[in-house]
Amino acid sequence: MFRGNKAVSLDGKGRVAIPAYYRTRLLEASGGSLIVAPSFHSHCLDLFPLHEWEERVENYIDTLDGQSQILLRRAVIGRAQECEMDGSGRILLSQKLRDHAGLEKSAVLAGVGFKLELWNEQEWSSASLEEDGLSEEEMNLLKDVYF
Repeated sequence: MFRGNKAVSLDGKGRVAIPAYYRTRLLEASGGSLIVAPSFHSHCLDLFPLHEWEERVENYIDTLDGQSQILLRRAVIGRAQECEMDGSGRILLSQKLRDHAGLEKSAVLAGVGFKLELWNEQEWSSASLEEDGLSEEEMNLLKDVYF
């Protein structure tokens, strides 16, 4: 389980160092193998431990029939990148993935449960401010467990 957020930097080659806090969990969860995919909900990247990606995404797509399965395989699996953390805990992101999230030098890595999200630092600030604008309906979803 991933929680919280950490500021990270990208180097000139497009590598991002995974903070030790998350690196330990990724090593435990998947031996440092992860899948990076463009988010379909936000201008960020989703980072899944390999087994979470296989169980949650690929296995679900496998249950679909016909054209839906074919289209989602292309749109989701075809745009994902498999990454291995190097000895320094860094992963190399393709230019296409960096472009999707608008990643340059400063970024934020946020733990959101079973995956991480990698955000452009300014986009993250905007997205974080939106949390204060949760609707009453959304707040009610949490009332029994959080408040």
